[in-house]
Amino acid sequence: MNGHDVKRRDVYESLEAMRLAGGVDLILTSPPYPDARDAAAYGAEFDTGPAGYGRLGDAVKEALKPGGVCVLNIDGPCRDWSGKGSERSLIAFRVAIDWADRVGLRYLDHVALVRDGTPISSGPRFRSGWEPVHVFCRLGAEPFFDRRAFTRAAKYAGKIVTRKSRRQDGSLYSHKKSEVNDRRLLTSAEKFVTTSATVDGDHCAPFSREFSDAYVLCYSPPGGLVGDPFVGSGTVAFSCHRHGRRFIGGDLGTRQKDGRPWADIVNDGLRQTTLF
Repeated sequence: MNGHDVKRRDVYESLEAMRLAGGVDLILTSPPYPDARDAAAYGAEFDTGPAGYGRLGDAVKEALKPGGVCVLNIDGPCRDWSGKGSERSLIAFRVAIDWADRVGLRYLDHVALVRDGTPISSGPRFRSGWEPVHVFCRLGAEPFFDRRAFTRAAKYAGKIVTRKSRRQDGSLYSHKKSEVNDRRLLTSAEKFVTTSATVDGDHCAPFSREFSDAYVLCYSPPGGLVGDPFVGSGTVAFSCHRHGRRFIGGDLGTRQKDGRPWADIVNDGLRQTTLF
């Protein structure tokens, strides 16, 4: 299957497989959030406290090749932490600081994954419309990054627009100019809709296909090796399959409606010659 390795195995077994392969160019993953997925949904217990995420960071570092990138989508719940009323968890930021300071990964970027359809939070907060995404790099080499590998349509593509320019004396004047670039580069706050994200809509926490494609294309070279130790319904694996990257991943979870392992479902999808 074009160099893909997906098995029903523990997260640390998957990361060890990446290390033994010589290290991966990119790990794109979203671990279980605190209180968001229980053992039945994930397939095994996973420590969603600082110690558990710290152990994950140590293993991720070993699984990356020098210059390899880890894109981590992680968030936490709103809870009454102090007895003074509910507040947002800081676990996503504690993880980022720990991985940068203690684990020793280079912190490349912080990104807002903008979402829609999220429930209104209780308490004195706005509706939660985004999730944190942290981008790390293992030291020892410069990371691969092709900012033009994934673009979106420019707002005024193909249209004549009126622009304002400033004269040397500071005054403004209007002039018409055609939009030169029909495509725009991604920003650090992008909306990726999760509708029809995967070939199987029964997973409890699917990735967006566009989100996966963007990071696979921009942060891994053609023919490169990508990993996801929490493969779920396989969105990252399918991105790699479509775009000529090799993939290593694993999951112990099963589909709720029939108990079938997600790893088997993903392997069936990878055998298809054409993916959605």
